[in-house]
Amino acid sequence: MAILGYISFFGISLGPLTFVVIAEIFPNRVRAKAISVAILCLWVSTFIVSLVFPGLLKFFGGAYTFWVFAGLSAVAFLFICKVVPETKGKTLEEIEQYWSKS
Repeated sequence: MAILGYISFFGISLGPLTFVVIAEIFPNRVRAKAISVAILCLWVSTFIVSLVFPGLLKFFGGAYTFWVFAGLSAVAFLFICKVVPETKGKTLEEIEQYWSKS
């Protein structure tokens, strides 16, 4: 049941958010190549998590393993709330100016 809850909440929160942010944060002149590299890193990271998960499950057990991932999700949530700007209603050029100032 917990796995279904995790998948459901990930599907409506961090899952699609990743691709939206990746599509908006890069300047127009390098957008295509930068998105390709970012998504490659995303899938490599996903592959690494898939490799590590069975070992963590065997070593720590189910409950602690899921608490580790829940903690990492909470850290990601706080990071997104603090660092990722709201881009609703802004053009790609306005978003690029925001990142250039930072």
